[in-house]
Amino acid sequence: MRTEAEAINRHIGDRLRILRKKRGLSQADLGAVLDVSFQQMGNYEKGKDRLSAGALYLLARFLGTSPAAFFEGLSPAEAGFAEDGADYAVAGERPPQSVKLDAAFGRIRSQRDRALAVAIVETIAQRDDGAA
Repeated sequence: MRTEAEAINRHIGDRLRILRKKRGLSQADLGAVLDVSFQQMGNYEKGKDRLSAGALYLLARFLGTSPAAFFEGLSPAEAGFAEDGADYAVAGERPPQSVKLDAAFGRIRSQRDRALAVAIVETIAQRDDGAA
């Protein structure tokens, strides 16, 4: 149970860091929202310390997203649920790879390169749509 909770805390911390960096904010900026130091925000981002439900709500509101954004890409195995091969996706849920794709896309500075990345992904998606 403890390792499952730690894995979830690390996942939430990773998502927090991605969302913060996408918006060009510092750990001190987020720390001000919760009235904690930037060092404490670093502990949250590393998953060393837990964020309360209230803190997640405040951070989500500040970041302009939903608290659910912190859980995007969390696999059932990471959360301690057995994967029995059943389709566990809920409407609107994204696959775990989309978190990595989102993070990588956020690091692309060139508008031209962003457009190319979108075109590549759309081309692959259209090909997969045709194969189904």
